[in-house]
Amino acid sequence: MMTDKNPDKLDLSAVLFDMDGTLINTIPLILASHQYAFNKIMGWAPTEQEILATIGEPLLTTFSRYGEHGDELMAEYIDWSVPRTASHSALFDGMLHMLEVLRSRGFYTGIVTARRCDGMQVCLDAFDLSDLFDVAICAEDTLRHKPHPEPLLLAMERLGITRPDQVLYVGDTTRDLESAISAGCHFAAVGWTAMNREEIDRLSPSFWIEQAGELPDKIRFVKPV
Repeated sequence: MMTDKNPDKLDLSAVLFDMDGTLINTIPLILASHQYAFNKIMGWAPTEQEILATIGEPLLTTFSRYGEHGDELMAEYIDWSVPRTASHSALFDGMLHMLEVLRSRGFYTGIVTARRCDGMQVCLDAFDLSDLFDVAICAEDTLRHKPHPEPLLLAMERLGITRPDQVLYVGDTTRDLESAISAGCHFAAVGWTAMNREEIDRLSPSFWIEQAGELPDKIRFVKPV
C-alpha cells in the first residue's frame, strides 16, 4: 500500500473550525445586527472596526460592557439577526467540498465557536452543515472562552483525542490563534479574514490557506492517540 511521505504535511487526527468569518461569512450579518441593536437602544452605533474587534467573544461579554442596556441590546440583536441568518450570510467558497474531502480521508471535524448554542444551530441548519461535524462547542459549553484554550480542550475531550499536536484549529482572528497556542494545537489562518493579517501573522500560525480547497493537501491523517 502506498503511503504519503511528504514531510511538509502535518500529521493530524482532527480539524476544528471557528464559525464566523472562517466557515461562514457572517460578517455582514454581525455588522448589521450590531448597528440595528445599538441604534435602536442607544441611538448610536460603534464603528465597523470596533464591532469587528469583538468577533470571537461571546455576545454576552460584548453587551455586558453596556451595563443596564446589555440585556436590551442582546434581545434586539438576536431578534433581528436570527431570521436574517441565511439572507445576510453565505458559506465561503469551497467549504462543503473541503469538509467532505476531510471526512472521506478519516479526519474528525468539529466546530469551536464563541456563538451562543442556539445561534450556532441556526447557522448549521441554514447551510445544512450539522452532519459534517463530529463535535460542536458553543459559548454555553465552557466557563472560559477564546483566547483561553478551554473550548478546544473540551472538543478534544469529546472526540477522545489526548494529543493536541494531532489537532488543527482553523480560524480568522488572533483570539482563535491564541486559543490554539495555549491548547498546544496547530493553527491554520484563513486568507479571507476580515481582520488585520499582520496581527495574525505576528503570532506565527502553522500556515495560511487562501482557498478552502488548499487545506486537505497540507495535512495527513493519523489515528488519534
